Amino acid sequence: MRKMDRKKGIPIGIDDFKDMIMSNGYFVDKSLFIKEVIDDISKVKLITRPRRFGKTLNLSMLRYFFEKTEKDNSRLFKDLKIWREGDSYAKEQGQYPVINLTFKDVKYGKFDDCLERLKIEISREYKRHDYILQSNKIKQTDKKAFESIMNREAGYVIISAALEMLIDVLKEFHEKEVIVLIDEYDTPINHGYICGYYDDIIDFMRNFLGSGLKGNPHLKTAVITGIYRVAKESIFSGFNNIEVCSVIHNAFADKFGFTEKEVEDMLKYYNMDVKTDDVKEWYNGYIFGDNTIIYNPWSILNYVKQKKLQPYWVNTSSNDIIRDVLTKTASSVKKKMEILVEGGELKDEVINIDTNFRDIRNRKIISEEVLWSLLLVSGYLKAEDLHHSEYGDTVCSLKIPNKEILKLYRDIISGWFETEEVTPDKIKELLKELVEGDMEKFKEGFQYLVSKTFSYFDVGENSAENFYHAFILGLLVNIEGKYKIKSNRESGYGRPDVMIIPEDHTKKGVVMEFKTVRSGDERALETKADESLEQIKKMNYTAELAGSGIKEALEVAVVFHGKKVWIKYDVKRL
Repeated sequence: MRKMDRKKGIPIGIDDFKDMIMSNGYFVDKSLFIKEVIDDISKVKLITRPRRFGKTLNLSMLRYFFEKTEKDNSRLFKDLKIWREGDSYAKEQGQYPVINLTFKDVKYGKFDDCLERLKIEISREYKRHDYILQSNKIKQTDKKAFESIMNREAGYVIISAALEMLIDVLKEFHEKEVIVLIDEYDTPINHGYICGYYDDIIDFMRNFLGSGLKGNPHLKTAVITGIYRVAKESIFSGFNNIEVCSVIHNAFADKFGFTEKEVEDMLKYYNMDVKTDDVKEWYNGYIFGDNTIIYNPWSILNYVKQKKLQPYWVNTSSNDIIRDVLTKTASSVKKKMEILVEGGELKDEVINIDTNFRDIRNRKIISEEVLWSLLLVSGYLKAEDLHHSEYGDTVCSLKIPNKEILKLYRDIISGWFETEEVTPDKIKELLKELVEGDMEKFKEGFQYLVSKTFSYFDVGENSAENFYHAFILGLLVNIEGKYKIKSNRESGYGRPDVMIIPEDHTKKGVVMEFKTVRSGDERALETKADESLEQIKKMNYTAELAGSGIKEALEVAVVFHGKKVWIKYDVKRL
């Protein structure tokens, strides 16, 4: 009786191609990525994708395919799609010297430490090629410089030129053009932004990449991956032959992440295809290029292993940049965030994949275009109906991709109001006091919340409005399920700022109106609060609550002057 083949393992955390193949890991065949790289004659290819979308594994595959080594690696590819493309591609296997660098672990709080780690990564790659030190082809001066970099003794200027120097000596030794692979080039830049040494790391990367890749006749091709395109900083200025391939481009669209067919095949292989629709709701939603539907591979692999529909990807790395940018947005953006969090879409939004950290660094207000672009390339939004305006702008509709990403937004919004003095439990207690009508306690707690967190949302003249929209988002994510939250929606003869509608119609409904005054005088605050309550009554804002069968409503006026807040309320029988 023939034994059944051993089931392939689920390769979570394996990003080395050879290791995956040799350890019998389940490999989603992306080997036609090699064909696309060969067919694309541009010298430098910059491919940006969200984290955990297979960038490291794909670059590892390129290395094992192209690199000339003593061991024959062709056996790794003979059962894959690339080998069925014919001799013109197969003969490229094992033919080139390859430089393989990764900056994924260069995450430090100070530039000196960052530079030291970069030296370690560069030294490691030099050691891989230390065989050239035995060659008579290489000049003694070049060997001396090579050894200084390998031994981490070289100064800043030599390290900045290390890529160019390695390309040159490898070309001289092998008498073949060199292939360069650089994974997560922007990780040190991201941390430079977060930790305050942004200009220093930009200068280094400009010199390191520019000297090595710009117009280098010894370069066969370079493939660089990252999350963001750091463009306007001039890292890639003068690169006339660079091809940028982001999530909105068709090039390599199906080579990072899993297609629907690939996910269906995997679920079927592991006998888990009964919940395909649920998997789609949780992890699908990305559209790369014009219409290539892509699943998050990290989440799919973890789901197959854990067999639980829950967030996986959002917990894999820091979201500091996203949190920082969302905090700096104005009230108009927070209002649009309400639409997204409620499952809606933003139509005809302008995006720009050249958005970079200089657009957000040291700015008190982040523009909408910058925000949406960063969220899109990072994997926190998806684009539909991509087109160009008559002025050449890239325009699309934006949505939150799936349940997993929605969870991230909810966590970020919940954290907006948290300080050492204002804990999540206190926030929930405050909202409970509001919906249950314990208004004296709510007034006291709300004033405290404003005093501790108001400046966090201060973006100029509209700071009160900014806080107000953040507060609405806080309501949305903290009391969802038991209540419906409506913001600026028609009810009666107008649009109340906030309406809280309980699912249990025996509970109170809430209508809130927010106002600001120029004077901090208590009389001015109280007068405006009275006017706001009168507006709620006159415009019959409680009409929708009454129509829903709710018997009692709280009419609440909230008036701001800076951090000073005045609240008045009435209870109305419906």
